[in-house]
Amino acid sequence: MVDLSEKVDKMLDNKAPLAEILTYYSAFTIYFANILFPIFLFLSIIWFTSKLANNTEIIAILSSGISFTRFLRPYFIGACIISIIVFFMGMFIVPEASKIYNSFYDKYLSKKQSTESLFNQFSENEYLYVSSFDYERVQGNDFSVEQFDGVHLKN
Repeated sequence: MVDLSEKVDKMLDNKAPLAEILTYYSAFTIYFANILFPIFLFLSIIWFTSKLANNTEIIAILSSGISFTRFLRPYFIGACIISIIVFFMGMFIVPEASKIYNSFYDKYLSKKQSTESLFNQFSENEYLYVSSFDYERVQGNDFSVEQFDGVHLKN
């Protein structure tokens, strides 16, 4: 809500479509959920385990003959499953959400100077292509250098 209240004026001034605003906030949510998920999970596990300790259930479990490693096995299995999920989110889902987030931000919310479809010829046979270039961050996207041998592409 704080983010929306800060940016609503810029969105209205730049006439951002509602569908793109909703897509932006879904990507925004995925991005920040991935950042905040580990700390929330850690706090919930601390809370759950402290409730077990407060009710002396851990003592009862260990006194009944269950080993400490057997008691911790669900924690380790859960940690492995969650680590795999967070890894795949960080490798596949979050980068795509970040692209959507940054694209919307660059298009509607920032006032920076950028160039689209930049071509440059270094020599007779070498060409440079950058799909977009941000002068403030000195960052380009989809960079390629092409070398031609006559009319045929070498690299």
